[in-house]
Amino acid sequence: MNVSPRRFRVMSRMADAARDKRERVVRAEGRGNRPRGAGLKRVLFAVVLAGVTLSSCTRETSWHQRLTIVVETPTGEVSGSSVTEVRVVDTYGPLIPREATGPRATVRGEAVAIEVLPGKWLFALLDGDDNVLGSAVGWSDAAYCLSCAPGGKQRDFAARAFELDRQPLDTPVPLPHEAWPLMVTFADIADPTSVARVDPNDVAASFCPGVRLKALTLEITRADVTEGRLDQTLAWLGPYAERPLLAIIDPSDYLFRASLRQGNFIMRQR
Repeated sequence: MNVSPRRFRVMSRMADAARDKRERVVRAEGRGNRPRGAGLKRVLFAVVLAGVTLSSCTRETSWHQRLTIVVETPTGEVSGSSVTEVRVVDTYGPLIPREATGPRATVRGEAVAIEVLPGKWLFALLDGDDNVLGSAVGWSDAAYCLSCAPGGKQRDFAARAFELDRQPLDTPVPLPHEAWPLMVTFADIADPTSVARVDPNDVAASFCPGVRLKALTLEITRADVTEGRLDQTLAWLGPYAERPLLAIIDPSDYLFRASLRQGNFIMRQR
């Protein structure tokens, strides 16, 4: 069949147009039929995300501290100590919700355990009371008055970290009474439900006449965190800090023993 040059050019243009249309459809399907402006939206989202990220900042500090407790007994003095690590991350920024700003602290280590009498132990817990200073997080603040500033003002995060860093290592200082940790004992060391609170002002009531606390000191140290001791003494300790001491918790049980968790005794490496 003979085709005139003019008709041939028209047919070629029609074939090219059809090919271009097919290619556009294929490209659209490959892009998931992305609507116009999708690329611009992604760019704008990335810019906003970068702005939010840059508007929030964190600063971090950590230290090791050794709590030592000396107990006077009718047969002489006994003592125990434990090294814990405290890590504090402070989050701040203009676009961060107020409830998400401020310092957040975590602790790693074990409670101080002292065999006051044969088979009778005293434990100074990492936490477990409403008194923040009485927890491992607050000991250094109380011992070194990190929050105190001239004129009765409060030091900010950076000033507290600087003040703590300038303290001499391995130099014990008295732990103020208001920062003394929660103390407990067990009628049966193998039975976590036999836990009982110990009055630090009347330790004899939980042990025997002649037993009293003689000294509680804190020191900043580079020593390793204490690990493994408490597992040997309290064989029922498990891997989960949130696990209660009682196997079954009654919602109506407001006794002291129902409020304790294994994390009051030990905080493991996460």
